[in-house]
Amino acid sequence: MEPQHLSFSVPGTARAVTNARHQIVAEICGWGLPVGSSVVETVALVTSELLTNAVQHAGDGPISVAALLRDDTVRVEVSDSSPALPTLGLPTGDDEHGRGLFIVAALAVRHDVETTESGKRCWAEIPVRDAPTPHAPLLVPLPRR
Repeated sequence: MEPQHLSFSVPGTARAVTNARHQIVAEICGWGLPVGSSVVETVALVTSELLTNAVQHAGDGPISVAALLRDDTVRVEVSDSSPALPTLGLPTGDDEHGRGLFIVAALAVRHDVETTESGKRCWAEIPVRDAPTPHAPLLVPLPRR
């Protein structure tokens, strides 16, 4: 597949998550990824989780979203102005939040967070072929206590 790139900025609102997810899905389907495929669904879910974290934890600062197709991998990047790095915690059964990074870890072949001059960038890579599906059971290694 030919390399592709998309980037845009969003406001730090919950509505921005939905709009960004729809924008990325429309764009990557134009890259030749089949509508309704597991890779498109996985990219949409990973985008939602990374953006939701940015909206919840970065405040009102600018948030940018990027999707890149290279070497049969879609990389989703979300950058925000907060210097606070996310941590993968162990939510209890009663917690209403805290599962987003577990979902990203389960669906991505690689993921990480990098500090930037203006804050941080969280990213995840999803393979175009044999992508995990959001409907499959999630098997995520839990941190040891």
